[in-house]
Amino acid sequence: MSVTNNKLQADTEAAIEQINNRLQYRIKNSVIAKNSGTNVYQGLSSAVGAHNVLEWVGYDIDGWRGDATAITPTWSGFIDVDDLVNSNVNTLVSPASDFQVNGRVDSMIQGLSGGNSNITDAAIFFTGSNNNVLDSFGWDGVAQNEQSTTGTHQIGAAGAANRIVPGVDDFTGVDVYEQYKLAWTAYALELVGTNLTLYYDYQPWKGESYNDINRSSAILMQDVSTFKFQGIGDTIKLQVCVSDNNITGDGGYSICKEKAIF
Repeated sequence: MSVTNNKLQADTEAAIEQINNRLQYRIKNSVIAKNSGTNVYQGLSSAVGAHNVLEWVGYDIDGWRGDATAITPTWSGFIDVDDLVNSNVNTLVSPASDFQVNGRVDSMIQGLSGGNSNITDAAIFFTGSNNNVLDSFGWDGVAQNEQSTTGTHQIGAAGAANRIVPGVDDFTGVDVYEQYKLAWTAYALELVGTNLTLYYDYQPWKGESYNDINRSSAILMQDVSTFKFQGIGDTIKLQVCVSDNNITGDGGYSICKEKAIF
């Protein structure tokens, strides 16, 4: 029994930490709850009822920390709102960033996605903007083609390292803030049978969904009996329960782990 208990404890803790490592770098007002096989979703903080799919946009922490070629970030997270000479509806200035084609941001995204995504799949999200979770991130499955009606600002490959250019439309009517976060993928956690599965490398703002054919995924843990989540303000409370699949022959043994992610 002690061997079984120790293994379940270790496996559950590892799964919880993998989830934490991704959720702590979420765009906080992007998190939704839904059920498999439906496109009916709710913002997590106001969700009512039971759900088995947790979905969010994760910002890029790897590039912000810097890459192997330099200790400086690939993107700085700052907009020079005072640079009125170089800023216009088609260009924003982000000092100490590299948004060129095959530049540091582009190369980082291609490397992390195994070549499945690049800078034209990325978007920026202004810190402090009041985004509505229901219509600002593309959760409805419809590709976004405007900048002024959403909190997801798709970008393209720029002609200069410290420039941000729109990937669709232009920045007319957009409230530009001094700080932003860069994201190139959403994530989804789903309990599929007894497998807790993580989906990644897809862009809802382009009309993509976690359950599209050939979507990237990984099983975080097997023999999961319970996967529950709750939003309390900006905090996410998780509970994962796993069983030994009755390998002890005594009717089954299970443990649960909980974690609050701020």
